[in-house]
Amino acid sequence: MYDSSGVDQFEVGWNEFITNNGLVNNEWLCSLYEERHLWVPCYLRNKFWAGMSTTQRSEGMNAFFDGFINSSTSLQQFVVQYDNALRQKAEKEFEADFASVNTTIPCGSQSLIERQFQLHYTHAKFGEIQNEFRAKMNCFVMNVVKDGTIWNYNVKENFLWNAKRANKFHDVLFDSTTTTIKCTCLLFEFRGILCRHCFLVLGQEDIDCVPEQYVLRRWSKNVRRRHTLMKAAYNRSSDDPQMQRFQSLRKRFNDIGEVACETESAAQSVYDQLNTIATTLGLPNEPNPFRCGDDHPSACHEDHSLPDHVMSSAHHSNIVRSPIHVKRKGRPRTNRLKSTVEKITKRKKTAAARNKASRNLMVCILQYCVYIN
Repeated sequence: MYDSSGVDQFEVGWNEFITNNGLVNNEWLCSLYEERHLWVPCYLRNKFWAGMSTTQRSEGMNAFFDGFINSSTSLQQFVVQYDNALRQKAEKEFEADFASVNTTIPCGSQSLIERQFQLHYTHAKFGEIQNEFRAKMNCFVMNVVKDGTIWNYNVKENFLWNAKRANKFHDVLFDSTTTTIKCTCLLFEFRGILCRHCFLVLGQEDIDCVPEQYVLRRWSKNVRRRHTLMKAAYNRSSDDPQMQRFQSLRKRFNDIGEVACETESAAQSVYDQLNTIATTLGLPNEPNPFRCGDDHPSACHEDHSLPDHVMSSAHHSNIVRSPIHVKRKGRPRTNRLKSTVEKITKRKKTAAARNKASRNLMVCILQYCVYIN
């Protein structure tokens, strides 16, 4: 499943696995194969997932609250610890941003392409780029085929498998006119970073700078984080002048939006004026969603010619619901086996608690009688 570089290789490996183990009539495996496009990596590599996995939600949540809450944390304590966890996460983001802007990770080679990513990317993402540069030494060009302006490089990659050397082969397509490049491993399409095979070919072609489409803005160290201007309980910089200006501007924008949304003409006028202001501030001009015409065909109103029950079913089909609660594995905590010493100790504590409660009740009664007399 993980070693298949392409769909054809997975199909061959799956058929061999099913045939050699006599699992042709296994219903569970047959149902998995029918939905292979939902779980096999080679079917999903042409989609951008930013390196995320299916278990990231649960693993990330456990790591997020690690050291702040445990099984005995009360609801009141959870509210306090939740703010503490958010505050720590925000502080780590600020520290990482400060380090990315004010410090520099040295390059491991004399490549100008590596220096290009060093200039733009954060430390964390640049570390991934450097891993690909280091792994480039295990890649070798085996064959080159030219078709017009397209060069097809066949790259062999050496790696260890069970303490033995194994090989993988990938095809890298390079356009000498536009300097665009694509590898069959689809690492850029899947994770957003160029692979070692592409770096090998770019070095072979003496390319000093990759096109801007391969330097994603989402990994940039200079990207603006909009959530840092929002007020939060964990944010200690509420007296920041930039945050105060943002809050004042947002309040004014909300007041204008409440009045302008009452009529379509007012909404169009306000949006055009906002586009003019955005242009003067260096932001790109966006099409007016309230104006329907030839220049902006996508801004037209939705088609409500469909029946109500069809529109309703289409609306509800997009609702994402919480997963069904599943009972945790293992023996319930309340039904665990207890030793004889633990049972006797618990009975003594229970009896002592009852005696203490009885004594407290008698004291209260006596004090009440004395007070009445």
